[in-house]
Amino acid sequence: MNTIIIENTNESGPVLPPIIPSSSEPVSGSVGSDDMPEQEDIDVLADLVADMDISTVVTEPSLFTKLAIPSISEQFAREITGYHMINSTAVKEAGWEEINKTVASFGCEVTDEANGNHKSGVDMKFDDIGISMKSAKLENNGKMSVSSYRLTTVCSDKNVGTPDEIVANIANRDSSYQHYSILARQELPNNQIHYHWCLIPKSSPVFRTNASEFRPKMGKRGNNAGVQVGWETDNMSISFAMSSQLWFAFKFDDVKQYVVADVVVDNSAKKMSYADIYALVQKQKQ
Repeated sequence: MNTIIIENTNESGPVLPPIIPSSSEPVSGSVGSDDMPEQEDIDVLADLVADMDISTVVTEPSLFTKLAIPSISEQFAREITGYHMINSTAVKEAGWEEINKTVASFGCEVTDEANGNHKSGVDMKFDDIGISMKSAKLENNGKMSVSSYRLTTVCSDKNVGTPDEIVANIANRDSSYQHYSILARQELPNNQIHYHWCLIPKSSPVFRTNASEFRPKMGKRGNNAGVQVGWETDNMSISFAMSSQLWFAFKFDDVKQYVVADVVVDNSAKKMSYADIYALVQKQKQ
């Protein structure tokens, strides 16, 4: 029996085959008696449905499902731990792009590398799905902030713009990717760092940009007192003084269901130098 492959466009559950009404159920629509199916035809359809092996209906896995597996989690832990065998600085931006590319390649095809350019829009593609790479610090209050576009073409201190124009500009630039791949780090006591890899769909409520929710962000001191210095909503802000960069802020609890993998590293351990690594490789070659 051939296997039926159905792409899962709804991650909440599997896609089931259509239900064929039984002969006892009325058929809607204006159908004359001559057009009604014969009982023999109905019996044949019923036999076909009864013979279907529902176990052969396979749901095409989502990107998250393909990556949130033990082998990928283990590779993520090795990459992050290996990084801190050399570096004491936290994994951020370009470093995360390189590590994420390596880890994700164990579960899907990775293309279109940004190489640390942080250009607007897509940074990589996982199985031809656009990905925007970000890193963020998880604060003690449980919140994290993620930077996005600079919006100087539609709003600034010279021209504050309108919410509708800003939202339209964001929507146009958002079209190049479907997910954020975010490395969130939580700095713990005794120089420990807890890293969380989150693969969040851009459709998540934490990234909403609703023009009706915009309110002017007003200055509170100095020459800016009482002057509009940006825009803000409950989940985002734009500051003209920061090149009108868009920032999203949300609670980690609101996205923890999107955690692909996590690891805690001891950043106090002694580091290896590049010369140490070179000597180790040369020794292995002998």
